[in-house]
Amino acid sequence: MTKKTLKTIKEDNKWRNVESIDLKNLTEKQNKELIKKAEKWKLPWYHVVDPENWEKFLRSNPDRTSKNNLDPKLKIKKK
Repeated sequence: MTKKTLKTIKEDNKWRNVESIDLKNLTEKQNKELIKKAEKWKLPWYHVVDPENWEKFLRSNPDRTSKNNLDPKLKIKKK
């Protein structure tokens, strides 16, 4: 079974995830791309939240540990 591997690396001014990194292969992904995958059920452990007056955003499914959630935001030093 796959595990949660995404972590937030960039948020907008409303604290929503905008960009994530896949810790499995260290690739950075825009959350719009990840949302499309999650809507097609191709991103296990994650789901899309579609609030009435906001943009859609990605959220990890709940489990017993907070270590594997999309937040808190990771601080990554770019070269």
